[in-house]
Amino acid sequence: MVNVYDYAHNLARALKECPENKAFQAARAKIKGKPAAEQMVADFHKKQLELQSQALQGKEPTEEQKEGLQRLYNIIQTDPDVREYLMAEQRLAVLLQDIQKIIADAIEADIPLK
Repeated sequence: MVNVYDYAHNLARALKECPENKAFQAARAKIKGKPAAEQMVADFHKKQLELQSQALQGKEPTEEQKEGLQRLYNIIQTDPDVREYLMAEQRLAVLLQDIQKIIADAIEADIPLK
């Protein structure tokens, strides 16, 4: 019998050692303890979340919101550590989304639809 928990632990170990996670951890270490960099990342995430929330509600972002995100993005591009962090974060997020899709597809394939 297959122990799903053993596979989950193996996946966790593989994720811990994968290049995407290692790059993310290294990039995170570079900005940790730098208040300006940490604030830029927090502000960027906050603005992204606000726009995503609006989109889920079917609302179009205002020009002011779009311009604010663009200004913040332009500022972020000037800090190589913050830029590297966000790029590493995005690559790790894509990997995790791919894994989530693989798992969801496996579950859906085994559930008969009526």
